[in-house]
Amino acid sequence: MKNHTTDELLEAIWRNRELGQSSVSACLESAHAEADLTDIEKLESDGLITISGEDIHLTGEGEKLASGVIRRHRIAERLFTDVLGVGQEQSELAACTFEHTVVPEVVESLCTLLGHPRECPHGKPIPPGECCKEGRIKVGPALSPLSEIPCGQIVKVAYIRPEHQDRLHMLLSMGIGPGASVRVNQRTPVLVLYVDESEFAMDRQIAEDIYVWVEAGQ
Repeated sequence: MKNHTTDELLEAIWRNRELGQSSVSACLESAHAEADLTDIEKLESDGLITISGEDIHLTGEGEKLASGVIRRHRIAERLFTDVLGVGQEQSELAACTFEHTVVPEVVESLCTLLGHPRECPHGKPIPPGECCKEGRIKVGPALSPLSEIPCGQIVKVAYIRPEHQDRLHMLLSMGIGPGASVRVNQRTPVLVLYVDESEFAMDRQIAEDIYVWVEAGQ
């Protein structure tokens, strides 16, 4: 089972629990991904859930992972609504993609930037992160599009904001995903990137959708 499906099912279980629902059928109906009983059984075999009759319950590990997905999604909703001025319906759709394409460090920085919000725009609680517990007030390194990084600089991919899903899949197949280290070897006439011991040429327009931060010591 792909991680995307795992995330969607864990998110569905969490959301349903907030509504007082815990059945297998409710989880499958509300998951934003194609899933079936085989996927539910995989969650159980992975130790993320337990099933009692028709009811699903998160294990300790499942609770931790589900909390992370919910946190990423709801922090993203606050970002799109409060900072970018996007409507709630559009922010919900954008957050669904964001939650799968962002690394935890970025979520912590965004949460700090937003003042550690406790609720999403719909009034649902946002699980607190380490930044909330520590009461951080300083945001980490600023994010920048990969297209603006100087030649020779090593950066770490924070998140991807592709216009098309096929472009996202292409980038992931190149090893350019959240958490990946990338070095800009050439800037003109096209960007040439060094990723995981391989070089790739990339159109600058595509690089504008890849947000990165400079690794420590660079």
